[in-house]
Amino acid sequence: MNKRTNAGLMLEAQLIGEALNSLKETTGISSELLAGDEDQAGSVSLLVAGTRLDYVCEVRRNVDRIAILNDMKARCAAGKKRLLVSSLLTNAMATRCRELDIEFIDTAGNALITNGDGILISITGYKIEKGSTLTSDKTITPAALRLMFAALAQPSILNASYREISSSVRVATGAIGTALQTLEARGFIGTTPTGRRIINAPELMLSEWATGYISRLRPKLKKFRFATANPTEVMQQWSPEMRVSALGGERANMAWGGEVAAEKITQHLNPSTFTIYMEFNDTRDLTELVKRFKLRADPQGTIEVIQAFWNMDYFFESFPTVPLHLIYADLLATNDSRNLLIARKIYQEVINYVHGTED
Repeated sequence: MNKRTNAGLMLEAQLIGEALNSLKETTGISSELLAGDEDQAGSVSLLVAGTRLDYVCEVRRNVDRIAILNDMKARCAAGKKRLLVSSLLTNAMATRCRELDIEFIDTAGNALITNGDGILISITGYKIEKGSTLTSDKTITPAALRLMFAALAQPSILNASYREISSSVRVATGAIGTALQTLEARGFIGTTPTGRRIINAPELMLSEWATGYISRLRPKLKKFRFATANPTEVMQQWSPEMRVSALGGERANMAWGGEVAAEKITQHLNPSTFTIYMEFNDTRDLTELVKRFKLRADPQGTIEVIQAFWNMDYFFESFPTVPLHLIYADLLATNDSRNLLIARKIYQEVINYVHGTED
C-alpha cells in the first residue's frame, strides 16, 4: 500500500526545491534536500543559526483552506518534525500556522521555523512575482469526493458495479469512470495483479477527502441550525437508535455526526454542537424533532441537521454514528483545537480500518 505515482512525487520534489530556493533568497538559510522513499518526496535539513533542523516534508500545492492546516495538525502530532511546504501562503493561512504551531516554507520565501524553545524565523507578506511552474490541483471533483467517501467507508465498493456505486453515493454512472481515473492518477487507488482495485494511500486519501468535503461538498448540502433552552436534552432523550426502535427494527434515515458521534466513539469529548445527518426525502422526522424539543431556527444554534449526501441503506456499520471519516471531517470543520486531539484518534482508526480490509 501507500505507493505514490512517480509524476506526483516529482512535482512535490519540484515544489520543495522552489520553496528552499526562495527561503535562501529571503533569509540566507542553507538547506539540503534528502531523498525520499516510494511514498514521500523527501526530507529536508535546514541550517539555522548554526543549528541543523531536520524535517519530513508535508507538501501541499495549494493551502487555501484552514481545514487543510487543521488536518495536518491532527495527523502529524507525534514523531519526526514536519515542515509544511506550499506555494504562496496568505497572511491568514500563515497566522493559522502560528496558532497551530505548524512550521512552514512557501515558494514566495515566507516561513515559520522554530526550535522547540521559540520562533527562529517568521516571515510573511512576500508575494510571488512570477508564477510558479506548479499549478493548484483542481481534479478532485464532487463526484470523486463522493467516490472517496464510499471507498473509505467500504473499500470493496471500488470493485462493485457502476450501478451499485451510483446508488450508494448518488453519483451519475457516467461520472464514475472519470472519478476512478482521477483517484488512480493521484495515487490514491491502484490495481492488484489480479485486477482488483484497492486503496493505495489511505492517509493521503483521507486528508484529501476531509478537506475537500469541508470546502466543496458540505457547503452545498441542505442544512438547518436550531437553538433550544437545553441542547443536551436532545442527545439524552433522542437518538437514531430510538427511531429504529419506533419503526420496529427498520433502518433509520438519520445518524449522529460531529462532536456527538466523536463522543460516542471515544468517550473523551463534551459536545458543544449536536450534529445530525438526515435524509430529507421525508421531512416528518425533522418536524417531529423540532416539535418535541421546541427547537427554534437560529443560524448560530448548537443543533445542526445536515442532509445526508449518500444513500443511508449503505455504510451503516457504524450506526448510530456516520462513518468515521465523516466524523473526522466534521471535527476539522469546527476549527476548535480541542477537537483536533479527538480527530487524531479517529484518523488513526480510519487508517487501521482501511489497512485491515486490505490484509
